[in-house]
Amino acid sequence: MILPALIPTNLQYEVRIHPYAEVRERLERHINPTFSSTVDKNRSDLYSRYRVGVDIEVNRGLTAKLEYQYAQDTFWTQASNGSTDATDVSQAYLRYSNEPGSVTLGRQKIEMGQQRLIGSTEWLNLARSFDGGRASYGQWEAWSGRLGVANNKPESARMGALIHADKTLGATSFIYKHDLGKASGIDVQTIDQVTTQKIGQTTIDAEGAAQFGSNNGRDQRAWAWHLRASSPILPHTQFKVEANAASGGGNATTSRTFDNLYPSNHDLYGLADLTAWKNMNDVAFKVENKSFKGLTLQSEFHILTLRDPSDAWYGATGSANPRTGGTFIDPTGNSGRDLGNELDFSASYAMKSGGTFSLGVSFFDPGRFVQNLSGHSNQLTYGYLQYQARF
Repeated sequence: MILPALIPTNLQYEVRIHPYAEVRERLERHINPTFSSTVDKNRSDLYSRYRVGVDIEVNRGLTAKLEYQYAQDTFWTQASNGSTDATDVSQAYLRYSNEPGSVTLGRQKIEMGQQRLIGSTEWLNLARSFDGGRASYGQWEAWSGRLGVANNKPESARMGALIHADKTLGATSFIYKHDLGKASGIDVQTIDQVTTQKIGQTTIDAEGAAQFGSNNGRDQRAWAWHLRASSPILPHTQFKVEANAASGGGNATTSRTFDNLYPSNHDLYGLADLTAWKNMNDVAFKVENKSFKGLTLQSEFHILTLRDPSDAWYGATGSANPRTGGTFIDPTGNSGRDLGNELDFSASYAMKSGGTFSLGVSFFDPGRFVQNLSGHSNQLTYGYLQYQARF
């Protein structure tokens, strides 16, 4: 529609309004999550998420977005059935763009690189967004804010980042995190470098991060890195070999457990989401096939160990994985480093109508560390079936 020309014609604004709706349904099943076939903790979840929103464009570089979100989890276990739900404005921002820069103010999603440190966690029903400001100019970008929508949102957390993107070296970031910890303040600074290089038919992507500052009264001294090589082996088929590592442990005065901030961890270190980029080693082999239009098939195998056997096994949420009677941590280190192996299969099909079907299954065989602390050695199985569409 055209706004009335209340001002001279050469200053007239043209506004375009684009409403949309999005629906996503996902059924998940966890079998033997305690690694025991005799302790029945099996669980099924039906995750439903519905969004309605509007994108507004003005012909002078001004845009806006308003999006409302409703999310529900209906679950079934042997002990009980039930449901939880959440509703919120997931995005509400105003953006002005004028080459070579832009400014965005309001509630928005912020994603950096492969989202190993900062991401929107779209896999979760209640995806993450930030309240704050974001500005870019040429190769530079800066943003600052606090969590607006998130699972287990810490009200005191504040974040900020300064990023420089270079066509040759990749993206260099300085990220600052402030929060109120359990014992004292958390002021962690992270320097992160992401790069992608092409060598013949092989694509290599790498990321490295170093941390310093203070964490609950202790000095923060930690690091993490990622390295992956991808190369075609057959028509429409890629083979990938990958390694990930992050420091852990520490002493009375120093924390060496890497803080992977607010990432989108899903499927980065295994489809079952049992491991985060914290106190870990991960060696993975992946095969991806796109022989048929709209269909993507992937299989992967992960070998997972702890970096420091006296530190915890951290899950995708960033917290120590729970077990009967506590969490997966052995301060003595006597339970070893071996977490186990994970084998994953997944597929997704994008239909011509615009919807996408996806499914996946994961098999995790616990290693010595998990067996010693859980007292069980059964395989954990996880699977899902999902449909998503946008109108």
